[in-house]
Amino acid sequence: MHNLLRFIKINHFLLIFILIETISISLLLKNNKYQSNKVIDLTTEYTGVIFDYKNSISDYIGLKKTNEFLIEENAKLLSIIEKQEYYPKKDLVASNNFNYFPAKIINKSIFKRNNFLTVNKGTKDGVFEGMGVITEKGVIGVIYSVSENYALVLSLLHSKSAVGIFLKKNMQTGILKWEGFDYQTAYIDNLPIHIPIEIGDTIITNSYSNIFPEGISIGKIKNFEKILESGFYKINIKLFEDFNNLKYVYVVNKNGTKEQKILEGEIYE
Repeated sequence: MHNLLRFIKINHFLLIFILIETISISLLLKNNKYQSNKVIDLTTEYTGVIFDYKNSISDYIGLKKTNEFLIEENAKLLSIIEKQEYYPKKDLVASNNFNYFPAKIINKSIFKRNNFLTVNKGTKDGVFEGMGVITEKGVIGVIYSVSENYALVLSLLHSKSAVGIFLKKNMQTGILKWEGFDYQTAYIDNLPIHIPIEIGDTIITNSYSNIFPEGISIGKIKNFEKILESGFYKINIKLFEDFNNLKYVYVVNKNGTKEQKILEGEIYE
């Protein structure tokens, strides 16, 4: 406080001058539209430059993060093909003839009972109804409808969603569904209670799907209970993918799907 008073005492003439000039400029701008508009134009131009520069920096940082994300995603995708993480064949994914189309999510919902996502890929990019949508952390959904430039994805977070899964440790099969409310949790209710399971067990996509590659990690067992009346577990699955933070995905397509459906259709008819 003493230093402040000393500063005012030493510079009181300068401070009074600045105060008078400020009042004078304020009155001038208030009573003269021409000068006021000139000052507004000048400040607008300079602040615009500042904001533009700021946005350029933000865009650059965002682009850098995006590039880093894509590089990381591509590396993980290659690792799926090259590593023997789940199965003995190195070319498992490649041998299944799956094509991958990177896409960006431009709209989504996660808090409704039936959720959808919109991605920036359409028929001109080779995307069609029935294709799967994944990330390296799990299954996202299935292409529901397509236009030339966009596709609507029926999310895993939907009452009609059903994904075939394996329990990774013993390859027992089941169906993953979503009952609503929590976008981080799905469930399995068709796994027989004689199968040994533990909290923390991982589930992956199974080999019976024409939509998703086999071996994509989806989540882990959060908790479970035995339903003695039905003879099945009710298993809650903690999803690996954070749907709230989802920005980029892969649309996947298996070559030869039509041929397989025709052949199987002849059997089941």
